[in-house]
Amino acid sequence: MITPNSPRRISAVLGQVTTIEVPCRDCGALVARPAQLPGRPEGWRDAVRCRVHAAAAGVDAASARAASARDRDRQTWFDTVRAFDAVAGYEHASVDEIDSTKTAAACRRLIDTHTAADPHGGHRGGIALIGPTGIGKTRAMFSVVNALAPGRRALVGSEDTILAVDVPPWELTAAITARITGVEVLGIDDVGVSLRRPDERMLAWKALADAVARATHPVTVVITTNLQGWTALTGWVGAQAASRLSGWMPLASPGWTDRRTGRTHEQWRNDLLAAQRPEERNR
Repeated sequence: MITPNSPRRISAVLGQVTTIEVPCRDCGALVARPAQLPGRPEGWRDAVRCRVHAAAAGVDAASARAASARDRDRQTWFDTVRAFDAVAGYEHASVDEIDSTKTAAACRRLIDTHTAADPHGGHRGGIALIGPTGIGKTRAMFSVVNALAPGRRALVGSEDTILAVDVPPWELTAAITARITGVEVLGIDDVGVSLRRPDERMLAWKALADAVARATHPVTVVITTNLQGWTALTGWVGAQAASRLSGWMPLASPGWTDRRTGRTHEQWRNDLLAAQRPEERNR
């Protein structure tokens, strides 16, 4: 079959095509190429590659494009984190900085599980980082989110930012659903300080939990809070939201030492152990 662009068709229109042999720029092997008309620029010869090196160059170019995209995604995420806090350096937070070895291991599992999950599956993961002010909860949250966010749709902010404090109650469910739908990595800082009325706050948390549950892709949720365990969190977010979220989010603490004063909070440690389920204590 002769197509309009086939060599035989071109030959029929232009006459017999004359070929010349040009050395491959990488290995010097001769490569057949159509001769150019007299007087045309000859610079194209320097770009000729044999079939093997042309394929390799294509792979290299694809790798370079992928690396460039990763760099761009990472810089975009850095800018997002700096908009959250310009001076804390959260964009550089790493799981390796977490004081508690158990919590660090749990965060690594969380990252690895999300990364390995079927992109079209219903994986749900998360962690609730609890403890007093100053022990590094927010930094620990960003250590997880930083590892997952570049290249994925991520949302991070304070409780009121995520719960759309500026939206009137009658539009709240729709606004939260629109805000959370499609998000793969969600970080919510300082749960327990929202300015919303309790009924509105619980409605917002229910809408958030419902949107996460309906997602057709993996979702990881990380929160920080001063509230002591899921009993206190249930009183804050409501029973319906807590019932869903607690199934995805074990309790953990990044440590018990206030990084500003060096004080160790023994009572918080005891409170966490009392609030954790047995299987969480052994993780």
